[in-house]
Amino acid sequence: MIRRRFVPANFTARNAKSVANLFKQLERRKIANAWALQKWILDWSELSSILAENSARRYVAMTCNTKNKIAAEEYKFFVSCIDPVISEETEKLQKKLLAHENLCDLESEYGNWFKAVRTNLELFREKNIPLETQINLEIQKYQKITGAMSVKYKGKIRTMQQMNPYLQSPNRKEREEAWRLLTERRLQDSDALDTAFDKLFALRIQAAKNTGYKNYLNYIFKAKHRFDYTPQDCKNFHESVEKIILPLQKEILRQRAKKMNLTKLRPWDLGCDPLGRPALKPFKTGAELISKCENLFSRLNPQWHNWYKILQDKNLIDADSRLGKAPGGYQITFDEARVPFIFMNAANTNQDVYTLLHECGHAFHQFAMAEQKLFAYREIPSEFAEVASMSLELLGAEDLSDFYGKEDFRRSRIEALQDIISLFPWVAIIDAFQHELYTRPNHTAKDRKEIWLSLQERFDAGVDWSDLKKARSYLWQKQLHLFEVPFYYIEYGIAQLGALQVYANTKKSKDLAVFKLIKAERLGSSKPLPELFNAAGIKFDFSPKTIEPLALMIWDEIESLA
Repeated sequence: MIRRRFVPANFTARNAKSVANLFKQLERRKIANAWALQKWILDWSELSSILAENSARRYVAMTCNTKNKIAAEEYKFFVSCIDPVISEETEKLQKKLLAHENLCDLESEYGNWFKAVRTNLELFREKNIPLETQINLEIQKYQKITGAMSVKYKGKIRTMQQMNPYLQSPNRKEREEAWRLLTERRLQDSDALDTAFDKLFALRIQAAKNTGYKNYLNYIFKAKHRFDYTPQDCKNFHESVEKIILPLQKEILRQRAKKMNLTKLRPWDLGCDPLGRPALKPFKTGAELISKCENLFSRLNPQWHNWYKILQDKNLIDADSRLGKAPGGYQITFDEARVPFIFMNAANTNQDVYTLLHECGHAFHQFAMAEQKLFAYREIPSEFAEVASMSLELLGAEDLSDFYGKEDFRRSRIEALQDIISLFPWVAIIDAFQHELYTRPNHTAKDRKEIWLSLQERFDAGVDWSDLKKARSYLWQKQLHLFEVPFYYIEYGIAQLGALQVYANTKKSKDLAVFKLIKAERLGSSKPLPELFNAAGIKFDFSPKTIEPLALMIWDEIESLA
């Protein structure tokens, strides 16, 4: 825990007035020179860190148990009463900052942040504050819908995540039964999720209009500080994936169908072993998963192992899936303490191992930049944050001896590398879907289905969806990013290319590649994206000249293992 220098030791953000008072103190403070300005900035940063941690802990409590009414109310209070104060008062401090005569004296140290602040001020509208509150509350309602989803299977109530092993069963009838049961359960809430999306969509469109933008697409690119690429770059990425990656995905599925003696693959034929072997079961409990990963990191890298031990010792990983727990996985940071927290829904599948590796990548990134004094520099652009997580998936998965013997390791490795190929088309679909939706602000739920189905056809890899049109038309509802963090998905594609470059660099020198990666992570967001990538020894580029050789590298590795 970093010792507080400005915020009182007993401050806990229990009411809006106490939060506003601290902001007012900063607003009223006289700043005589550059030294005083820097101290003022760091005091503001301290307050931001404390408030961020307060919000994060409430979010963790709510998502770990969506049935906990007290936790839900605590989070709702912060979103409804504290966040609006933060938004309003932050705007005042940003104006005070940019108006200061000594700003140029700190440009070399804080220039990247100043650029972001100027953008934030340009987009700030007071009437958007209640809209942001409403958006957060609507997201909470969405999470309650998805967190309540469960099915009764083989005499037991199971979460959606706990059904994953049945989707990997060698018994095709069992897989189909499980798939249909899950799909029917999701479709029960399809109208509710459509309504939830419509509400969120309308609020976001209004926020963009309030700032003078004709469409949300251009607004969100600016709001996300996407200074280094454009919507057209994203469309070019979609086309490159269609041309370069999709044929590889089609070949993977063609080979799968051949091994399974099927003329056509159905949706329930994609998660099982194509040779009919039982699903990989790398662990029995979340505690065992956590323990085995500790052994993995002890061999992989001493710095990563030290950071992982902190996660273990401080109980900062919630791994098991259970009823009432929100779906998905995330890493969030307790910013004042400078420690990360990992949330996931393990159900004894191969993918769970990769999920923990992925979230550990984010957690290690947080540890790496913990010494960044400026709160804003500990908020990393997603395009680089995901490089950290995806790199760790690739590097950690080279040694799964605690989980598997030689043959099962080969299976796991092939599956993971094939998943990388499959990721790119899915990223392109999700991103293209959002580009279409948010440039058609008056679209209906019916239009949404048609847009989605057209993209499914464009990136179709050969799966037979006949008689399953309704299920296919609602597949997008499984992607929580569309509800919670719109336009957060292209980052996975950009970052995967970065991670593959890190992986390629390890073929020359693993120690040097990891050293450069951690060195870049320590920079936080103090540098623009191209400079962060360069510090890691990789290029910020997602054009065909980068995509093609990396895709072929993965393809060659798959072929060598097959």
